[in-house]
Amino acid sequence: METQEQQRGQRLLDRARARSRPLDRVVRAVAHYREREGSTLAAAVTYYAFLSFFPVLALAFAAVGFISAYMPHARTELVEGLQLLLPGMIGTGPGQLSLATLEAAAGPVAGIGSLAVLYSGLSWITSMRSALQSMFDTPKADQPGLVRAYARDFVMLVVIGVVLVVSVGLAGIVTAASWRIGDALGLGEGLTWLITGSSVALGIVANVVLFVAMFRLLGEPQFSDVAVRRGALLGALGFEALKQASTWLLASTSSQPAFQAFGIALILLVWIYYFSRVVMFAAAWVATSEQTHPEQTHPGQLTPRHRSTLPGK
Repeated sequence: METQEQQRGQRLLDRARARSRPLDRVVRAVAHYREREGSTLAAAVTYYAFLSFFPVLALAFAAVGFISAYMPHARTELVEGLQLLLPGMIGTGPGQLSLATLEAAAGPVAGIGSLAVLYSGLSWITSMRSALQSMFDTPKADQPGLVRAYARDFVMLVVIGVVLVVSVGLAGIVTAASWRIGDALGLGEGLTWLITGSSVALGIVANVVLFVAMFRLLGEPQFSDVAVRRGALLGALGFEALKQASTWLLASTSSQPAFQAFGIALILLVWIYYFSRVVMFAAAWVATSEQTHPEQTHPGQLTPRHRSTLPGK
């Protein structure tokens, strides 16, 4: 039973929501996130993502090894792009991977990684689809046969992986090229703020593409394109903040005993979990995009603008 303080706090919140649309928007998204147990869904996705990360990373590194071997002039851009995506993993220091190592092991790594992806990568796709459809309240459709299901999930894994690597990697390469052009023109530190801002903007654009792809291909939301794009933009901002924070986190924890014992895997696990939470909250934002403002109904009630198409509604 609610106490008088809780009831009073709820009334104050309802009045504040009635006066402020942005506040009401946030409250509805948070409520949906909690009702669908977004943190639990994110933890389940993290489990499979952590397992699938290494074979997917193996394939990506094999591709980088092939590209670096046949396009030596692109090595600097490749390293800088990978550092943006995976801070601290590429380099010549202890526990890091060098491009020479990737070039030498590209063939065997590609074969082993391809086999491992069939198990762990497909499990991540399945868990992410289930989590997003739960957040979106997507109507259950007839499931395809086992072979068709694996083929569909493999295509989705390839598409999502390509979008991730291309979008984020392209942003890193463009940023690195901008620095080199600035140095060649003698601009020096004068345009540091401009190049930094441009790289962040490119990263956000790349993230939006990634989130839209995940939402549409995996979640199959029954919402408008505008709602999906707005949720993708919110997720993109959160993802970019995580990427920027990861560099600081690696620098601040590199001397800690826990980091020395578990290495990058510890940071990676935490990073994947919070990325998954960002995805789930962005999905909750999309799912609550077509609800009315409380001033149109009774404060505290959340009523859809359109009649639900779900069975039994």
